[in-house]
Amino acid sequence: MKVIVMGRKTNEAVNNFKAFLRSHPEIIQAVKEQGKSWKDVFDEYVLFGEDHEIWESYGVKKHIMKKPPGAAEIMRILDFIGNLDAKAVQEHLEQINGALTNIQELIQLWQPQQQSQQFPMPMPGFGPPNVNGLPPSSGQWRRD
Repeated sequence: MKVIVMGRKTNEAVNNFKAFLRSHPEIIQAVKEQGKSWKDVFDEYVLFGEDHEIWESYGVKKHIMKKPPGAAEIMRILDFIGNLDAKAVQEHLEQINGALTNIQELIQLWQPQQQSQQFPMPMPGFGPPNVNGLPPSSGQWRRD
């Protein structure tokens, strides 16, 4: 919907109104038949905009009026959001958070077991220290 501000935008509003009338000649015919003044019609245009249902009384069919693509889907989404219960949404989010925390804990428990089962190959010349902290005897580790 276009909002028109009085003053310097008056010429722009008049030009937009004329373009609107050119695209809907049935309005011109209805004004002539109903004996309305163009000032009243222009005022309605300024107040209600191009997409208001008031133009149906002038013979403009609703399906002809311009609507942005996807407007119905956006309205359905906004209605859905407006009907949501914030407390219920919060409870569901807390349940999901708890489930994700449990999954994360299970993964953390499983990962160390996986790592302990994987034995990396020692590099030649480097081995685990002996229990007593002394280097391994010559027969245990060979330097290649």
